[in-house]
Amino acid sequence: MPEPPPVTMQILFANRIAVAFAPAERDARASAETKGCGRLGTHLAGVASSLRFGVATADHQCEAYDGHDDIRDVWERVRGLIPRGKATDFWNRYCEDIELARGLGCTVFRLSLSWARLEPEPGVWNDEAFAHYREVLQGLRDAGMSAVVTLVHNTWPLHVQAAGAGAGLLDKGFPDRLARFAQEVAQRLGDLIADYVTINEPNQLVYGWIKGFWMRAYAMPPGQPPYESGDAQMDDVLTLIPNLFRAHAKVRAVIRRIRPSARVGTNPLVLGLPRWLQRWIDRAATHLKSPEDAKRQAARIAQSAIVEGGRVDCSIAQLTMTLERLQHTFFSEPYYGTHLAVLHRSALRLPQPAQEWRGNVAVVADTLPARIVAGWFPAATIRYLPAMAEAVEALRRGDADAVFDDDVTLQEYAGDSFGLTPLPNSEQYFAVAMALGSRTLLNIVDRAIRDLRREHPDMPNAFNRKTVAHIGREEEAQAAVPKMDRSVERIRRRGKLRVGIHPGVRGLCTLRPSISKGQGDTGAPQYEGLEPELGRRIAQLIFGDPGRIEFVAMHGEQRLDATRSWVHAFFALRKSIAIFSTLLGTNWWNLGMAGKLPEFLCPRECVGTLDFVGLDYYWGVPSFWPGELHRLSAAADFQYASAPVWPNAINMILSEAARDFPGKPIIVIENGCVVRVPGFTRTDYLKAHVAQVRKAVERGAPVEAYLCWSITSNREWGLTFDDGSDFGLYHVDLDTDPALTRKPTDSSRTYASLIADS
Repeated sequence: MPEPPPVTMQILFANRIAVAFAPAERDARASAETKGCGRLGTHLAGVASSLRFGVATADHQCEAYDGHDDIRDVWERVRGLIPRGKATDFWNRYCEDIELARGLGCTVFRLSLSWARLEPEPGVWNDEAFAHYREVLQGLRDAGMSAVVTLVHNTWPLHVQAAGAGAGLLDKGFPDRLARFAQEVAQRLGDLIADYVTINEPNQLVYGWIKGFWMRAYAMPPGQPPYESGDAQMDDVLTLIPNLFRAHAKVRAVIRRIRPSARVGTNPLVLGLPRWLQRWIDRAATHLKSPEDAKRQAARIAQSAIVEGGRVDCSIAQLTMTLERLQHTFFSEPYYGTHLAVLHRSALRLPQPAQEWRGNVAVVADTLPARIVAGWFPAATIRYLPAMAEAVEALRRGDADAVFDDDVTLQEYAGDSFGLTPLPNSEQYFAVAMALGSRTLLNIVDRAIRDLRREHPDMPNAFNRKTVAHIGREEEAQAAVPKMDRSVERIRRRGKLRVGIHPGVRGLCTLRPSISKGQGDTGAPQYEGLEPELGRRIAQLIFGDPGRIEFVAMHGEQRLDATRSWVHAFFALRKSIAIFSTLLGTNWWNLGMAGKLPEFLCPRECVGTLDFVGLDYYWGVPSFWPGELHRLSAAADFQYASAPVWPNAINMILSEAARDFPGKPIIVIENGCVVRVPGFTRTDYLKAHVAQVRKAVERGAPVEAYLCWSITSNREWGLTFDDGSDFGLYHVDLDTDPALTRKPTDSSRTYASLIADS
């Protein structure tokens, strides 16, 4: 499914299914039937419609972790992201999901093969894992579905990453390594595979090597070493792109040699943009004259020419890092972990689940809890009060049944009269906030947090900015932080660091008892706790003097707003120009396949090496307004619930694909959305996009299949599981249901109806 920076989802198309089984396949078929995996259904010969429908899974997102790492397992561990754990346990529950897809009326099922399971060591093949995937593929065939198989779905074995002294996908040997894997798959499983996707969303993989000036961390693995320059990042991107083209072309040649009837393609992620804008962006890519030309263009992405500064340089003030806030603020690595909680009278037992509670909940206005309380207590009556003291007093008087906030804020009010109940799966992390684009300052702040963490091992190590490339390079990360922009120059010229704080929380930030005159009293308030200590350490790294600091007490949203200036009003425009005026904002994969890219990006021998035109489409905007383009980039920052929807774009995209690749079939490999997006429920989204696909077919676009991502909820690339990361037609409560029950939703019923009407 959607992938972090970029954006990523899955699903594909399929081909006709052969009705007869070769003798060599009968044993595998019998094995799948013994497992109860579906039944031999009516094959596609009985399907009247030319447009087929399907669903998908992906190995890392759905298969349970088996103790053997792939690159994503390491990435999630190093970064402190949410690990996949059991995921949906598709490895063991595949029969159940196949039956769900068959019940919807699907005739296509996309899955990916775990390269790390199948080749745990270089050239060592896992026969048991191949036998397992054979059972899955046979189960699909027996259920009347054609299999679409992805070979590299945003993850790869650690030995592949280690090759070429850690070059991984940049290594010259990568195309041959992937081709050897594809050869083994085609020989062992190819009789059950109709279509192959070589590399999932290849145009998104570049974000494992380049980081936009607005991004606090690399969106995808492997990430770069500490303090990598923008030029070095782009050098790697210019190595990666042709290497991906070569790998795809070699894989296709190998598969077609072994299975001549197989079809091989890819699924680049396509954004919906106004046609004139897309053509202008594409022209900028197709007219590049040299790698140096591309590097100059890409400098807009890696480095902002303007670094803004606000009333304070940074805020260390119990600010929770959220995906929404990351759109407007740089956040450091977390320095403190807490949970959302409710303070209530000791005699009250808080009903479970909290979503059904109809009590009266008090919350402090102009805070993050005030913005999210309705989502946690949708049936409750909410009272917004100006200060915590007033909220607690309302609880004391009986005007409120509970006060909602994080447990560190509420802890001091708990006692004999009041109980404190943390809410399940509500981890919150406090991080230092600063202006977007302040990369030098961000690196210094993270350095201070890591130094402090060595002295306080109880500090959280979640959602940090480390990469796979940091492993074994801790000393390099401790070296002097290099200049990457002017964010620290401004502070040094001023002569002191300005830090926003929020006093009053014991252990984090409190006003120190007054110091008598003659003992160093400067007249300025003195603060103590973890947050002032962190501020002083940052000042030490900048000035060599922890005393060159000014603390500014703040409350509410001003804690964030004070890090920004009037320049922030133009940030959406700056970010949009960076993304949508460079090579990386284009569908460079299909441009290369169509022979429109210069040869230093797409080697001539790779042009046209596709048997179908695949694409993933999720979001788009019909206008050029910077605010709209900024919302579109929210998907690349994992804010799927905020991404803009434009169904009409898929019709235009399909028509243009038919024009650019005459005679090639087209497959909508991925399309779908989370539970709710602006203006659309998931059912509305499905209806609108399927309608536009049908319009494209009526206009002559040779669209063979539409695949919805995804059949069930899944682990969405290290994100917290909630409505903003759940793409499943069938809901699985990944965090609280040990049985991982598949529950039908309105969207699964809608999709079944759309298929039945075809």
